[in-house]
Amino acid sequence: MGLYLTLLLSGCKSSPEPAKKEGTPSQTRTGPELAFSDLPADFAAFYAQFHQDSLFQIQHIHFPLEGLPEHADPEFIGDEAFYWSPDQWVFQKSGFKESANYEVVYSNLADILIEEKITEKKYGLVVIRRFAKSGDGWNLIYYAGLNKYKPAEKTEK
Repeated sequence: MGLYLTLLLSGCKSSPEPAKKEGTPSQTRTGPELAFSDLPADFAAFYAQFHQDSLFQIQHIHFPLEGLPEHADPEFIGDEAFYWSPDQWVFQKSGFKESANYEVVYSNLADILIEEKITEKKYGLVVIRRFAKSGDGWNLIYYAGLNKYKPAEKTEK
């Protein structure tokens, strides 16, 4: 699953959104201009229940859950695999979207993969969550706890 997502995400590039035909899923849309209200309606309903019901939340997480622990050493972010287990999991609540202390950015890949980046403005700490839609609905498939990330360095080709 991790390799599939890596390949899927590496093919995404920011580009102007093509005209959407009625009845077809939206194309890849990324950037701060993508608001929560722009996300699929079924995701919004899932998201609300995910943050209100702890049993629902745990049932909609694919454990072992790939990600990063909170306060990981920035020198090692991305170098080693880390997986959350059910016994490590802390119930996730929302409320940050309503706070001026946070900036939330969404990326949507064809209405089947949504990435959420939550940035705490004062210290620049970021939480990254990825949700995927499958036959059993939406599930959390990646969680990187509160960390300081350096922007990726561009390499010359």
